[in-house]
Amino acid sequence: MLAQAGLTRKSLDGTVYWTGGAGDWTLCLIHGVNDHAGTWSLVAPTLMKTCRLIIPDLPGHGESEPKTGALDMQHLVDRVAAILDAEHVARVTPVGNSMGAWISILYTLAHPSRVAELFLESGGGLALPLGVSLIASTRDEAVPILQAVHGPNAQLPDWAVDALITRSSDSPMLRLVAGGMMSYFIDDRLADIRVPVTIVWGANDGVVTRAYIEQLHAGIPGARLCIIDDAAHIPHAQQPERFIACLQATS
Repeated sequence: MLAQAGLTRKSLDGTVYWTGGAGDWTLCLIHGVNDHAGTWSLVAPTLMKTCRLIIPDLPGHGESEPKTGALDMQHLVDRVAAILDAEHVARVTPVGNSMGAWISILYTLAHPSRVAELFLESGGGLALPLGVSLIASTRDEAVPILQAVHGPNAQLPDWAVDALITRSSDSPMLRLVAGGMMSYFIDDRLADIRVPVTIVWGANDGVVTRAYIEQLHAGIPGARLCIIDDAAHIPHAQQPERFIACLQATS
């Protein structure tokens, strides 16, 4: 779908990413854990009319290496930085969903002069419990997770339930835990974010709770909160037009 929208697939040392569009505003769209670049396919065609887009498959996700072994959060941040360097991006707006929001914050803290603004969707790297576990080994465990991600009334095809169960022993989430992701929480660093920030949250999100988002919002000076009704953990895919409206309201 990204290719059909006119984006170009590229690879840098085993990390696959997509580019397209043009304009003075460069967005780096960063997916969440266990996801891939294709999650942005419903918003990319509209955004690339006015923006330059860079959309990576994070290491260990989608088509990107490594396919096995522990994943280190810093490596994910470094690969995003390497792609932006390869594309000669001087200033970028990271747009991160779920764990992608966490990666976006870590990139911003490491490269503040290169970030124009920051867009955090349904995540942010806080040491707070999530609404559900993200690992399932049975159908009874998988269905509540998928409802938390897609909404309580979402129609869940059997293949989606089966896929979640299949990944119960080797998912990118487990590989990140093995790589020490919990040591990268940023609760005590929120005040160090000095760029404009917009936080987007779906009102039906069962993964990231309202309490989590309120703490994230309160911790970042001057952050703007945009709540999207009838969306859950992935507003850009569940309510793409409203998501784009939240994004464009900051430009």
